[in-house]
Amino acid sequence: MRMKTIGVMGSGKAQWSDLAEPLGRWIASAGYNVLTGGGQGVMLAVARAFCSVPDRAGRSIAVLPTRTDPLVGFVPLDGYPNPHVDVPIVTPLPRREPDAGPEAVSRNYANILSSDVVIALPGGPGTVDEISLAQRFRKPFACFGPEREFQAMGYGGQCLSSLDQVKAFVESTFA
Repeated sequence: MRMKTIGVMGSGKAQWSDLAEPLGRWIASAGYNVLTGGGQGVMLAVARAFCSVPDRAGRSIAVLPTRTDPLVGFVPLDGYPNPHVDVPIVTPLPRREPDAGPEAVSRNYANILSSDVVIALPGGPGTVDEISLAQRFRKPFACFGPEREFQAMGYGGQCLSSLDQVKAFVESTFA
């Protein structure tokens, strides 16, 4: 049986350590893979916590933003991947640009479509796009964190406020 992958989306700047670190440790302890965008902020915090779990079975996977390179085609942008990524995935897909239209394909598609479950922590426009894609492609997803942060992002759905709620959501999804 294939190991399940939990995609964790969120801010590339703020770490939201009080949410991301316990989540990352739990994902590793529960025997899942974690998938992020491989950058800073939430991506760094969750991957660092995930990798801190000894004898974990899962891997820290990241779909990286890239730039063209005349010799090898595409290379990760500076600062990617963070040091807690076991499996970096390089694609020609661009990072989601704020002024891109709703049908513009980006690496966010790979993040969402490669995840069995998506957990969104507070973030910016990229996180909003990933929430929208999770809904569009009917991926099981939940927002984890203060509802006011998600309302400020334009998301009006219900948010989970505790790690126990996240665990119950994921376990019921995989049941």
